[in-house]
Formats: sequence, C-alpha cells, structure tokens
Amino acid sequence: MICIISGTSQFTATGRVTIPGTGNIRFPNVQVNDGGDYNASTGVFTCRIPGQYWISSTLTKVYNDNVDEVYCLVIINGSSKLEMTTDPVSDETAGYSMSASAGFHLRLGDRVQVGECGNPDHIYNTIDPFFSGILIKPDV
Repeated sequence: MICIISGTSQFTATGRVTIPGTGNIRFPNVQVNDGGDYNASTGVFTCRIPGQYWISSTLTKVYNDNVDEVYCLVIINGSSKLEMTTDPVSDETAGYSMSASAGFHLRLGDRVQVGECGNPDHIYNTIDPFFSGILIKPDV
C-alpha cells in the first residue's frame, strides 16, 4: 500500500528572537506558512510531506556592533547541515550578511531549525533575518 500525502508545504518567517539558554533562534513574523509546518513559537519546521525541499536562511550582523564573529547553523534533527558565519575585520563598517541555502530530502517528522548560534543577540531582529523552506518535489 502506498500512502500519498497531497498538498503543499512552504514557509517564510522573518525577525529574530533568541531562545534563552539554547543559542537557537526563532523567526516570529510569519509571512507564509502553507501547510502550517513552521512553528513560530519554537522556530522549528516539521516535515509533514516527505520529499525534496529547498531550505534557506539569511542573517545580518548588527552594524557597528562591538563583536567580531557571528555564526549560526541550519540543523536537521539535531545535526548541523549548513553554517552561516561572518567574521569581519573591523566592526566600524556596515553590517555583514551571512546566508545558507541548499536542497535536502526530508522524511516525515524531520525537524529543521536555525540554531547553535554564536553571539545571536548581535543579529538584527527586524525583517532582515529570514528562514524559509519550500517543498520542491514530494515523494511518490
């Protein structure tokens, strides 16, 4: 027997809130959440439709902020898959952006988030940071 789950799954959320004591961040301003698979309270996308997904995130270090390196990981089921990092030479220049995007095969229940950040409070918390994912091709 084959079980086919129909529908769509895509999300885009902006902003940045650091989850205390974890180094993880969540993106509270949900712009799109087709399928309801992104949880703005936890910052976690949970796969409801197995298949190929495109996952992307961009973060920007606060301008003229007195901290050097800022980094975050894209994490799937507790395992780091992508790293975003900025390590500017001088803090007197403009804010530095860091991005990561890649395709992943996700299974039912897989959890994707941005976390294990170093200096997350030095990332803009406006609409600049975002976390996004879209189902490209569902499993058949």
